[in-house]
Amino acid sequence: MLAMAATIGATNPAMAADGRPAFDRAAWTADIATIKAGLAQGYANLDWQVSNRYLQLARAGAQIDAMLDKASSDVDAALIVAKLVDAFRDPHLQLQLGPPPEAATLLPYRSDVDSPAPTTDSCEANRYADGKAAGRLPYTSAPGWKAVSTEPFAAGTIGDVGIIRIPAFGEDRYRSACRKVARPDLDARALRLATRAELNRQLITLIANLKSHGMTKLVVDVSGNGGGTEWSSEVAAMLTTGTLKRRAPMRVGPTCDRSAIWKGEKVCSIYAAAAEIDTMQGTGAWTGPLAVLVDRRSASATEEFVTWLKDNDRAVIAGERTFGAGCGYVDGGSAIALKAAPLHIMVPNCSRYTREGINEIEGIAPNVAVDWPATTAADMPHLLRQLFEHKSDR
Repeated sequence: MLAMAATIGATNPAMAADGRPAFDRAAWTADIATIKAGLAQGYANLDWQVSNRYLQLARAGAQIDAMLDKASSDVDAALIVAKLVDAFRDPHLQLQLGPPPEAATLLPYRSDVDSPAPTTDSCEANRYADGKAAGRLPYTSAPGWKAVSTEPFAAGTIGDVGIIRIPAFGEDRYRSACRKVARPDLDARALRLATRAELNRQLITLIANLKSHGMTKLVVDVSGNGGGTEWSSEVAAMLTTGTLKRRAPMRVGPTCDRSAIWKGEKVCSIYAAAAEIDTMQGTGAWTGPLAVLVDRRSASATEEFVTWLKDNDRAVIAGERTFGAGCGYVDGGSAIALKAAPLHIMVPNCSRYTREGINEIEGIAPNVAVDWPATTAADMPHLLRQLFEHKSDR
């Protein structure tokens, strides 16, 4: 935030009579009004914040207005906007420097903005990078560990238990896979899908390899996996032959002007329609006993992966409550562009709910709680055996 404040402080060349940068309070007041309108109409988790986190929007709005009345600089005003964004405690609701991404829909909604066409480019131009495959959980130092793979998915066995680590669900974290499929005729989306197909092929091959090493039980480690794309659903489908069902993500689409929500008044739902059921047919790369390791950094698309498997009682989820990012940006998400400073707010335009009706921004509780900082390599073989003895309450 300090870097952001410094940047904002250097962007306004207008000067007041005393030589200090001029402060356009009216411009910031207009931006605050735009933010309130944009969040009311396009922030997918706003109703949950009010009904389940008991956020008092009328009080919050009045406090923000009062603080702005006392602000004396662009930096003061930017910090006030940051305070408003932080109050929602939503990792996908983010104040960022610069203009909004071209793919984002501007809020309040404008009908004259078209989605940009995907560009044709290389892995490097699309900022693909190889991420770190290894994780922090101590099974690779456990007694009996036998490594089978290191990149891009670290994997091995402890007895008849196979473990695969998936460090990220974003295809752009796997540049090596991208380079194997890149062609000049692929646009950015086609390149992403081709990379995903290559990663799926590698995972399926790795599962078969672990089977050949005597695996009869599989553990998937997604600790520290901050998410990515809907590729996470395809990986979940690999791990069953049955039909997986879950509540469909809720998309933003209100049927009324919702601005009165900032006055504490009742308004129409933020969502386009009632929740429906998503189904997904398993592809059966693995059909045996399954456990998933999570921690407090498992987030976003990783939470979707976990929910697919947990809601269908397909896997035992072990570790810590997940981060609580939930659904984020469908089709580029939404954004609110500020005019008083080079800032924008990224706004999640979808929400995902578990079968119990809990918004994933609250995090997903594991079936088996594990204190990872207190867990040693020597503990891992016993812990893994416990996971496959666990019986779900449902």
